[in-house]
Amino acid sequence: MKILHLQSGPLNVNTYFLVNEGTKTAVVIDGGENYKLIKQTEEKYGFKIKAVLLTHAHFDHAGNAKKLQDDGAKIYISEKDAPKLSDGGNLASDFGRHFESFVPDVLFRDGDTLDIEGIEIKVILTPGHTDGSACFIVGNAIFTGDTLFHECVGRTDFKTGSSKDMIASVKRLFALQGDYVVYPGHDEFTTLDYERKHNIFAEYS
Repeated sequence: MKILHLQSGPLNVNTYFLVNEGTKTAVVIDGGENYKLIKQTEEKYGFKIKAVLLTHAHFDHAGNAKKLQDDGAKIYISEKDAPKLSDGGNLASDFGRHFESFVPDVLFRDGDTLDIEGIEIKVILTPGHTDGSACFIVGNAIFTGDTLFHECVGRTDFKTGSSKDMIASVKRLFALQGDYVVYPGHDEFTTLDYERKHNIFAEYS
């Protein structure tokens, strides 16, 4: 498996492509808002996007999902955040952004293991930024959405956010065995070992 990355949109959302080089297929994590850039990447590298995993339902992460679904990709999201794709919980109206409502294809729960295009993806629900936020573990990588950032964590002052839940979620991530490369929803990559030592929430672990 190969991991590709791009950053797009006014909020600089990180989009990740998990590419099965044998089958020339890909799983996208958080498609962002720039549909054209996603399709250009798909064409450039010659793979077909088969699924989109959303760490949460906010517009800056899920804005492309309906168009990618129309192209044939299955959309995965947690049960808790799924309703936000068709109501104000996606925050699009709060920021003056357009958001095309839709119904996701697959709902996942905490502890699920997804096998998509030959890629094993473990789900950890990490409420705090939203009540249905999730992280995905793939090998030695963890995709943390807006839960864990470089020396920081996600905001908890949006709808369904909770600082108490965020502390518990970050503690849960820090309690994982071993080190992981951390691929967040915004900003730069980091590692779990580094965050255990330097993150602003490290004192709560």
